[in-house]
Amino acid sequence: MCLAISVSLVMTSLKSSLTHRRQTQQLLRVEQADWLLEAGLVRAHRQLHEDDAYTGETWSVGDAIRGGDPAEIEIEVTRDDSSKDSLTVHVTARLGQDEPQNPHRIQRSQTWQIASTF
Repeated sequence: MCLAISVSLVMTSLKSSLTHRRQTQQLLRVEQADWLLEAGLVRAHRQLHEDDAYTGETWSVGDAIRGGDPAEIEIEVTRDDSSKDSLTVHVTARLGQDEPQNPHRIQRSQTWQIASTF
């Protein structure tokens, strides 16, 4: 009886530990995707300084990601016709395999309005 209770407690503790580990890994992946978004904005800004006709790109950065996950950053720059002084930079970061049943794939997007001083 005591052995059954002890095994049950150990199994419950192990399950809880594994669940916590998975949740922590997922939070780290979300944080990585946020860093990729920021990297996309920085890259767009740098590219606009070099070429004022820059409209965006898809940037593969999987080699830079811990764990070897494939990652890409899609950057789209549009000019606001009503105001020549601003640009819209839309960045989408994707982290993980592009498979229909992949629960670990993360996609985050953000849009910034920046001054057009280029």
